[in-house]
Amino acid sequence: MGTRLTLSPGGYAATLTVDDDIDDRARPAIESAATGLPLSVRRLTLDLARVDFVDSALLHLLLSVDGSVTRRGGLLRIVGLRPQPRRLLTLAADLCPEGQWEVYLRSPSPN
Repeated sequence: MGTRLTLSPGGYAATLTVDDDIDDRARPAIESAATGLPLSVRRLTLDLARVDFVDSALLHLLLSVDGSVTRRGGLLRIVGLRPQPRRLLTLAADLCPEGQWEVYLRSPSPN
């Protein structure tokens, strides 16, 4: 359980797979893995297909990781949003549209 990082050949893309719920206890380790990527990584995919529950820590995580990836000229993509995390992002988008949370809602759901 935890997180797994997979780098593409050439190291320009990475997938960070999260296998546990995301809360304030789990967030620092996930954030550290995502923001500590080699500088060659320009595309980060955050795979949340095994994450059943999140709280506001997901919002903090996305702001931090997206900022880190964007500063290096990259792009963050989320895949595998399950129902509860999707609901949290929908609520965040409704309450705070200037946060551009809807970008993450375009991610595909798990199969």
